[in-house]
Formats: sequence, C-alpha cells, structure tokens
Amino acid sequence: MTDHTEQKSPTNHSTFSIDPVTSTESTVNDTIAALINSTPLVDSNTLHTSRDNSPQTLRRRSSVSIIQALANTRHLLTTNDARKRNFLVGTARQLPENTANDINSFFPSGRLLTIMMVTWNTGEASKLYEQNYTPTARQTAQPKERMLDDICDILLPTFIDYVSDLIIVCTQEMSVAKKRTDWEILLQEVIGPAHVLYHSVHFGTLSLCIFLRRDLIWFCTEPEEDIIKFRAVGPVRTKGSLVITFNLFGTSFMIINSHFEAGHGSEGRTNRRLNFHNTTTKLSIPHEFIQRTFKSMKRTASAVESSIPPSLESTASIDSTSRAAVDITKSCDCVLWAGDMNFRIDMPHDQVLELCKERNFREILLKDEFRIAQMKNNDLYANFKEADIDFAPTYKFDLRFDDDIYAKHRTPSYTDRILYRDKPTSLIECTQYKSVEGVKHSDHKPVVAHFRVKLKPGLHTGNLSYGKFNHDVYKSGCKQRERHHSLGVGFGHNAKRRTAIPKSSVCVLQ
Repeated sequence: MTDHTEQKSPTNHSTFSIDPVTSTESTVNDTIAALINSTPLVDSNTLHTSRDNSPQTLRRRSSVSIIQALANTRHLLTTNDARKRNFLVGTARQLPENTANDINSFFPSGRLLTIMMVTWNTGEASKLYEQNYTPTARQTAQPKERMLDDICDILLPTFIDYVSDLIIVCTQEMSVAKKRTDWEILLQEVIGPAHVLYHSVHFGTLSLCIFLRRDLIWFCTEPEEDIIKFRAVGPVRTKGSLVITFNLFGTSFMIINSHFEAGHGSEGRTNRRLNFHNTTTKLSIPHEFIQRTFKSMKRTASAVESSIPPSLESTASIDSTSRAAVDITKSCDCVLWAGDMNFRIDMPHDQVLELCKERNFREILLKDEFRIAQMKNNDLYANFKEADIDFAPTYKFDLRFDDDIYAKHRTPSYTDRILYRDKPTSLIECTQYKSVEGVKHSDHKPVVAHFRVKLKPGLHTGNLSYGKFNHDVYKSGCKQRERHHSLGVGFGHNAKRRTAIPKSSVCVLQ
C-alpha cells in the first residue's frame, strides 16, 4: 500500500526523480499480458446464459480483478531464475548483475518509501490501555470505541491517501504501572494485519514502536537499539532518548524518540542543548560504524599521545575525548527524530493567545527556541530540518475543560516536534506536518509527520533479520481486531452489532 501519488499540500523540501522501467520489468509485463490473454474470463459452461445475467457479469468481473491483482504484485519468479540459485532469489527476481530488481518489484514508482511518524506525550492517559477486555454492550464499548477512533486519527489520518509503508510511534509519559505489550497490541489492532511490529524499545515512561509493511520485513537487517539516560537519580525514568537503527534494502535508518528537560529561561535551554548533544554523541550504535570510527580515532590519538611530553599529558581518557567529538547520527542515511523536546516560546502568555486566535503561527515561531538557534551558523540544531508549522502550539492544555483551553500558568509552546536529517544520496521529503487537535486525553496534542524517502538498492548481505518480527503482538492484535469487529466496536455511530461469519469458502490475502 505504497503511496505512489502526490500527497495533499506537499512541503517543498526536496524533489525526486522517477526511474524508468527496467528491461526485466518489461519482460515480466509481457508474461503477465500473456497470462491475461490466455486466461478465459468466462467459463464456457456459462455461455448459454444471457449477457445480462448478473452472475455471469459478477464472474467476469471477479476473474478480471484477480488477474489484475496478480499483475500488480509484480513478484512473478521464473523457473530459470530459481534454478540459478541466486541469494534470496525466492523472494523476488534478484540477479547479481542488477541488484535493483528486488527493490523495483516492491516500489515500481521510483522506490519511494512512505513513512508516518507520530510523537505524543500521553500524560499517563488512563484509557490508553483499555485493550484486553471484551465489551458486552454498547454502553461499555463506548470508551473503547472512542480510544480506537482517536488512535485511528493519529496513525491513519484521512489527509493521507494510503497507509504508509513504515509507521513509527513515539510516546512519552506513559504509565509505568501498565504493560507495554497492551499498548503494542492496541497499535497493531488499529494499523491492521498488513503491517507487523518490526521492533520496539521501552524505558521508564518512554516508548518507541516501529511497524513495517509485512512484505518488506524480509529486506531489513537486525535492529540495533540504545538508550541515552538524562537523569541519574529517581525511581521513575522520565527523561532520555530511545534509538533504533536498521537498514532497509540499501538505506540506513536511525529513529530517535526523546523527552528533554523542561523549564523556562537560560537554564532550561542549556539543559535541552545538553540532552540533544548527549544523544548525538553518546550512542553506541550502529555497532559497525562505532567500531570502525573509534578504532581509527584511537590509532590517531595514540600516535599523537606518543609525541606529547609526559608533563603535558591530559588526565582525560582517549575514549572520552574522541567520542565527545563525533556526531553518531551522521552515520545513517536517514535520521528521524521525534519527541517532547520541551522547546519554549519566549513571549507573554496573552500575546501567544491573541496570535493563536488570528492563526498567526509564523509570528509565534519567531520566538521559538529551536527556530532561533537554527538560524545561527554551525549551531548544534542547524544540521536538522523541520517542515513548516501551520498548527497551534501543542502544549499545555487544561483538561478540566471540554474545549481546548491553554493552562494559565504556562505559555503555550511547540514542545512536541519531529525533526529529520538526510544526505544528498538519500533525500527526505516531508509532505505533511500536523497536530491532531481532536485527541484530548493529554495536556499535549499528538503531532504527526508524513515522509517520502527514496530507497537505495541493497545486496541483501550483512546482518539480515530474515523476517523477524513480534509474532505474539501480531496474533493478539489480529484477534482483538476480529473480536471488536464482531461486536461492532469501532464503527462510529452504527449501533447495530455485527456477528462474525462462522464459515466461509473465500480466503482473502492482504
């Protein structure tokens, strides 16, 4: 379900070119055409019936749709290719002399991977985990239905035409008393069986979950994860960064979920800059990059150290000095960084409210902590991009009121952000950047961003995951989806309960 069309209101950050169809694809198209021409659309036993007979018409349409669906998959494997015993040839038409065949079969329109990224400070919302019960009446089903609708608005927004290939969910301030598996099952239920939970990592109140299109799971490397802790004291871990790195085909990804220190004034800004710096420089992943980089730096440092007189030697270790100078995020082609970064607006509370009423968000952003720092040359934040913001500040709302009213003791600010970093060889285009204003479980509004990334072909070598994903979450999510569907939960205002079909002779593959 790749997004092959232009999204609505795209942001002009980069432009992609579409590759021409390869000769291999032309051959496959000829094969499909021959298959269509040789397949009868109507059974000969039904020719005596009238042309206007509806069963015959349905049978014809069904045959056409089945063949068209087969043609659109573009995954036909010839017996000759299979006999060549090429590496992973069973998953696609990969040939050693043309490594782009696999990726082109899954992304025929320019190899564009679509990504939906979400960040949400849930504020320990109590109803997030109302997941593992079965409602017996519509009255008891209503809280569950509201939560499903809200999660759908976050993960499957209507302003995106197609479900994204990669769905990343970053949350902060989740309840530590609840099971993270329940949250993952809820996400799986909403996203549906076409995606699987590729990897997740949790720390204290932070959570990072990555769902990937099911047929792409075979082209990923084993994920690597790391946790950067900002506070060394306290029983509950609330501030830190969760990081996952992996390769999809030939493109390397780094996904980060952070919760930075709060606070106004210079002290708060200094703490957040330190959080940002520590995340970029203290990572221990990707392992291959770390080993290659620091081994080389150790050799250089050792050579320099041998030429320094003993009286001038520093007490700092070589490891600490070398690691502090390296931005690990530069090791990956595509870096997506989301979270509650607590960036503040340096403006009086009442003035922000007036500008919000006028929807003059550009004026508010002139006093935004992150945007001000970005305009400085060689600043810590300057290497990361952010799409244009055309929505109201996402923090802090007063939950005592049904309407969206900002708390009087906090200046409204854009604390919840999604940043990205790319390379000339792997450009990222942000097509949508919005807040989900209808969700009111927390004093923060969720923020979503939609990206398109042009993937690079890969040789499928290295530390492949071989289709590894969370089977337990997938199974539980599908069962929960089926149970709620049979009870009519999640169908809006349709009060009629639905029952599952006990027997069916039709098998549907997604």
